Amino acid sequence: MHVAANPLRLRLSLAFALGLLADFGCHKDAPAPAAPAAAPATLGPAAAPSGSAGPDPDAQPPGLDLPPARRAIQVVNGQERTVDVELSVSRGLTTVDLTDEWAPSIFADGVGPNQVVLPNRYRAVYVGLANDRTDGDGQELPRGARNYLELYGIPPSLSVLRARFVADAERTCEQSVDTAKLLAVEGIETWGATTEKKELQSRKLLALRLEAARQKAAVGSLEDLAGADARYARDLKTLRRFEAERAAFAEVEKRLACEGLMDPAKHQPGLYDTPMRLAMLDFQQKNGLMDQADVTRPTLEALARPIQLGNFAALRRVIEDRAAHAGQFIEDGSASLPARGGKPRRPPTYKTASGERAEVPDLVAAATDAVMARLGADTPEGALAFFRRHPAADFHWLKVVARFPPLPEYYSEHMDLFAEIDRGDIWYDFPFNNKGVRLPQPRDRYPSFTMYVKWRGERVALVRWRTTIGGWRLELAADGAEYYRYKDSDVGPRVWRHIVAAPVWIPPPSSPLSGMVKTKWVNGAPTRVTNYDETGPGYLSAYGLAAAIHVDMRKHAGGPTTYFDNGIRTHGSFDYMSLRGRFSHGCHRLQNNLAVRLYSFVLAHRHARTLGPAALDFRRTFWHTGEIFDMRLPTRGFYYELDPPLPVETLEGQIKGTVQKAIAGYVRKPGVTYSTAAPPTATAGPESKAGGGAEAPSP
Repeated sequence: MHVAANPLRLRLSLAFALGLLADFGCHKDAPAPAAPAAAPATLGPAAAPSGSAGPDPDAQPPGLDLPPARRAIQVVNGQERTVDVELSVSRGLTTVDLTDEWAPSIFADGVGPNQVVLPNRYRAVYVGLANDRTDGDGQELPRGARNYLELYGIPPSLSVLRARFVADAERTCEQSVDTAKLLAVEGIETWGATTEKKELQSRKLLALRLEAARQKAAVGSLEDLAGADARYARDLKTLRRFEAERAAFAEVEKRLACEGLMDPAKHQPGLYDTPMRLAMLDFQQKNGLMDQADVTRPTLEALARPIQLGNFAALRRVIEDRAAHAGQFIEDGSASLPARGGKPRRPPTYKTASGERAEVPDLVAAATDAVMARLGADTPEGALAFFRRHPAADFHWLKVVARFPPLPEYYSEHMDLFAEIDRGDIWYDFPFNNKGVRLPQPRDRYPSFTMYVKWRGERVALVRWRTTIGGWRLELAADGAEYYRYKDSDVGPRVWRHIVAAPVWIPPPSSPLSGMVKTKWVNGAPTRVTNYDETGPGYLSAYGLAAAIHVDMRKHAGGPTTYFDNGIRTHGSFDYMSLRGRFSHGCHRLQNNLAVRLYSFVLAHRHARTLGPAALDFRRTFWHTGEIFDMRLPTRGFYYELDPPLPVETLEGQIKGTVQKAIAGYVRKPGVTYSTAAPPTATAGPESKAGGGAEAPSP
């Protein structure tokens, strides 16, 4: 799999791929500004937090001449004031970092033996990406370029959001776009570059044929024609749907241009060309929409909303992430079991010290509400006012204090956590017939990841997220041919002994060389370079931004405990679309930001030690299309060791179909002629799983 590191190149590659499938350097920080005057700043009525004015028990006194490290803001009865962080924390409030230099705690430097600093080098990369300063390779972004990496696990910084709010406040897209036409269709059919004109022409010919038939039948309208002759009803339905979609398409063009995402001078009106496809990807990623350039109903609804509503939603997502990390909790309301018979299930509960049952709270939403209110940014108008009164320089020091909801009783310094992965419905049957037609293999239950805490003799679900398991995947065999192979996910009890920030994947010898090279613009010219996107470290890597290694812990009588790594991980992934139902090579994928949040939470509530960068002396020199390339991987990532390890169990799931066990070895692709009489022997072990080309020894 080849993925480009530069976000712009990634979007170009994705746009091209989608069209094809349709056919078949850091800025120097400015010094911190002087402490603002102690007098509170008066906000407009729309900027005040929700709730009536009155006594506020959490209101902190205005701070005088505070250094930047002790400065925070707080909105009290519609007025913003600067307060003392230390005093606020001593009174039970939580500080949320709003600075541009913020990064999740899992990317923080560690301290080793003898107080030696263990540098976590990905932190600087994360910050550069979040601030639209650099690309995934650490190169400075071209002027005006944007990363839009929220769906890949790196939310924008507050100053990036500020620029959006301020710029979009001057736009009047709501007046120029006909939202009724946008919402008149469920989606807009699009095609690849080589077939679009042909498909559009065929619809025009359909209209001409129907009009000719109407005139011949001497009826007043096409609807009269379809009513008189049922043969034309289906064609007329197709035509009317096409006309409605083209009307909506024109409004999409207006919205993308108005929002500044598409240059009309580079776009050919009426065609879903590359400039428009890239603009659509930017719009979807800017708004957190999991629609990779497809114009679906959710995308149309987002296009029909005012720009500042989309920006406000993005701000809330950013605050949600920072609040969850500041509070060191993960409960986000997702732990309820899936609905049964169309009826929602009740949230999980736990037993209190008094013996009563209490629901597991949505701590993330409650904390987010508290922060938004203390910023005076709990409405779109309030958010705009917040950004207007805080220049970009303020985000070198800006913090907010708010009272978070109390932690449930099951919280402690070392929580008895364990994870469970339900594989859901499993199909081991080969998914194609002998003609290469994919066979239906429906699933009612999809794989899920659940984090539990053991509390008072029961297990309490904290979060339940969609994940992936192994399935039928193509693999390059030793004879140079591609075969299908079932990539199974280990079933049974395992443990997480090591958590890795910015993990590195080692490509096995079977990896296609074409995926190990990419073209990158260097000094204004396209240059072929070694592709580190899939290996990492980075948000596009095979392991995403964070991973936990599944190992089989084996206790030996009278001997040491040993650990076997079979190449399975629970890790983040840039391929957010795979979480909707696709398969992995055996690993359990999570959205990148959730993986980062999960493992930051685990490290905050389990006994662990920081091991730091795990040295790796990996080098591979290879020849590809007339050039020599050199791949060097000096580290496996930044390691943490849990003591004791955290239990994780993968359930077998419900086996569907006739085959009850995973098929071992290679299976030939239907319709392909192979040069050998039989497929070669498939390798076993971690290198055949998603674990890469080598096992991960203890750092």
